[in-house]
Amino acid sequence: MTPEDLAALHARASASPWSAGSFASQLAQTGALYVHTRRAFAIGRAVLEEVELLQIATDPVYQKQGHGQHILSAFEAQAKALNCTRAFLEVAQGNASAIALYTSAGWILDGQRKGYYRYANGTREDALLLSKDL
Repeated sequence: MTPEDLAALHARASASPWSAGSFASQLAQTGALYVHTRRAFAIGRAVLEEVELLQIATDPVYQKQGHGQHILSAFEAQAKALNCTRAFLEVAQGNASAIALYTSAGWILDGQRKGYYRYANGTREDALLLSKDL
């Protein structure tokens, strides 16, 4: 998938999507991790033995069919192959489907950031901090 493809899919799946430039910039970073299918992707960054999941998305047409679970598992496997032993992520507190995906895959709640997400309409939402030993 090109950065434009990623941005288009992310725009369909997210309330605060990244631009194609943001994806291109992240993919060019040292330690970038990226897994995808035509229907879903995950992108993150590995530093030493830790990896951060920055974005994960499934095309809304294909949600609730196991694509997110598959991509998350592939992301974790790629991180393990790079000798990462711990993974981290942030998720909006109101994103129940993402939270269910992560917790079903063994991610645990570590903390919360108050008002972390800021939306175009001016509202703010807390971020939940999750982690997983790989």
